[in-house]
Amino acid sequence: MLIALEGIDGSGHTTQAHALAKALEASGRRVYVTAQPSLGSIGKEIRTFLQGQVEQHQYFPETLALLFAADRLHHYGTEIQPKLNEGFDVICDRYLLSSWVYQSLQISEDWIRRINQFAPLPKLTLLIDTSVAEARSRREKRGSIEEIFEVDHLQHTIRDRYLELAPSIDAIVVNGCGTQEEVTQRLLQETLKHQ
Repeated sequence: MLIALEGIDGSGHTTQAHALAKALEASGRRVYVTAQPSLGSIGKEIRTFLQGQVEQHQYFPETLALLFAADRLHHYGTEIQPKLNEGFDVICDRYLLSSWVYQSLQISEDWIRRINQFAPLPKLTLLIDTSVAEARSRREKRGSIEEIFEVDHLQHTIRDRYLELAPSIDAIVVNGCGTQEEVTQRLLQETLKHQ
């Protein structure tokens, strides 16, 4: 089963991908965790842009959206599908919904959906919903490099877009507040309902 974890920056989607994997493994399931952008060459190029290592004017928004779509297809074909074929559950830290949300800030949502139409839908998308203030606090605690979208005014818009678009992919919105363990339990309960 392909499970996508989504949420604004600092919502805990990366931490929860690994925590959910451990919880599922404890119940006897084989789980593989991956992320998008991927660690492949296209994904690495995207990450340099997101981390501000490349001047923003060097990429048109459409170019970046196409890179995300290409990375997703390559990642699915070379990493996700083989693991699914081996009988693993695959948890992907960000997937389709992220592109629909982030790229549609500057480009038509319809165009974003069209360029991603060949990416298989996940069986389950879990949207970890956290307030912008809580997410900012978590990002500050982790002390990582701030990415270009990690500013409050954009995060408010991104959170609203996630909540608006979640029903179109049958995403389940999960309360991201509370302890890490509480959030993991909520995610685990939803995952077990959709086996």
